Amino acid sequence: MHGQISKEQIIRIVPLKLLPLNERHYTPLWAQQTYCYRYLFNKNVTSQSYRLDAELQEWQFEAIQLMKEIKQIGIDYGQGEIVQLAYEHYGMTMPNTTNCRPTNIDDIMTIIEDESWYKNNKVYKQNIIYHLIYGITRSGMNGWLINQERKWLRVHQIRYNEEEVGLRKTKLRGFVYSIMNSKFSNSTIKLFKTVMQRKYGEFISVRKPVISSRSNLIYTVRNFLGCSGYVVQCKDIQDHFDQEDTNSIETSGRHWIAVCKKEKLCLPDIHAMVDDFYNGNDEDIDDKNSTFSDNESLNVYKESTNMHNTDKGVCVGKQPRLLSERWMKHKTDEIMSKYNFLKKWSISYNLKVCDIHF
Repeated sequence: MHGQISKEQIIRIVPLKLLPLNERHYTPLWAQQTYCYRYLFNKNVTSQSYRLDAELQEWQFEAIQLMKEIKQIGIDYGQGEIVQLAYEHYGMTMPNTTNCRPTNIDDIMTIIEDESWYKNNKVYKQNIIYHLIYGITRSGMNGWLINQERKWLRVHQIRYNEEEVGLRKTKLRGFVYSIMNSKFSNSTIKLFKTVMQRKYGEFISVRKPVISSRSNLIYTVRNFLGCSGYVVQCKDIQDHFDQEDTNSIETSGRHWIAVCKKEKLCLPDIHAMVDDFYNGNDEDIDDKNSTFSDNESLNVYKESTNMHNTDKGVCVGKQPRLLSERWMKHKTDEIMSKYNFLKKWSISYNLKVCDIHF
């Protein structure tokens, strides 16, 4: 059975599950059992049997590269299918543009993060998102996967063992389809979940909830395009930075602004302070070390920028608004703590100077 291969012996049929989904399954035992198929993927191999362990290791490496190649095809064509479906079927266009067409998966995420798009007829938009994540691989909508599988098999001039395909009444997918679908689906689910959870505190899932008293998620059953799923909401919306509570950041920020108003600072001066905090080059310092109050921190800033009280409020003198050398000398740990806090607060809400209103 093993030995040199003649033209008459070459029958390019492979097992339905020749290549495993995960790299950890490409073991020495797997390599021994499948080495006879190596020649189908490597023209330099002329034998179906191996003589050295090094040949087994080479086959393991080559097979893993084939698996990674198939995964990348799934991601590339799958994301292209999402972009095409979003634009041509649902008319999704880039925010704040005149019907500008999305060109890649990042553009789709930008559209989904646009609150005016998502919150306008929210149930319908969630159906769209479900289609882009899950529907695109469902039976009847997975033609792109089937076509890419056929193309890959044709390029390598191989076909599945038809006897294996007929072992089950239901359609049994081959390794090329399975690898493409697995990688694309998992990466797409993770991407949409991350973006939606970060922006809206909720995401869409088809996986049944894990019942646990420690769970921070609320599952609401929904019907998406005739299929059952869930809208999953976070009990406590987490801040973008190290899972800090967004509400506490917002509350503290509002408190700081209230102190500024109490000190009769003009709006441009508050903007200037936030601009300095946001763009400053600082080191992270634990807020717990802070012993300065908001008023004390504010007073140092006012002194450094030559602010003075007038009947119309607090205005800046002839000195520039940017932080002076004297201010930089006052950067004690306590001041830096306040500095870091305001920077986190402004970044967590994607604030720029022009975005702050009172």
